[in-house]
Amino acid sequence: MSGAHIFSPIQIYSLFKSCAIIFVVQALIVLFSPIPLVDPWRFLLLAINVIISVILGWRFYRYRYHMIFTYDKGGFTLKKGEGKAIEHKWNDFTKVSLFRSEYGELSVRLYRDSEFFDLPVSKVKMNPFDFRFEVMQLVSSFKGKN
Repeated sequence: MSGAHIFSPIQIYSLFKSCAIIFVVQALIVLFSPIPLVDPWRFLLLAINVIISVILGWRFYRYRYHMIFTYDKGGFTLKKGEGKAIEHKWNDFTKVSLFRSEYGELSVRLYRDSEFFDLPVSKVKMNPFDFRFEVMQLVSSFKGKN
């Protein structure tokens, strides 16, 4: 994509969730281990668990939750974690609206006949109001060419 705009910010909530998942798994392993822990070792083990959960949590976040949104005049690509990238052309859609999810996050909703696709612009730290107008121009630029 030449002249592409790329948005890939760190999502703090998802990163924290990834680290917490790793930490809870480690804590459960320690909790159910048969080794008794005395005071000096307990805090050392807690510090080690925190460090490991940050390192593995970061890797888990990148693998599972991290979003990369790329767009240009022709279309866009949205990739979450190591999953398959979703690609669409702007001329696939006919209408654009702003949509608020039940979690309060704003998305730009693109309509194609009775189907729709949501671009999670709040999650990639874009201004949803400005981006909606930009997408409206991109979508409308192809209407006369069909």
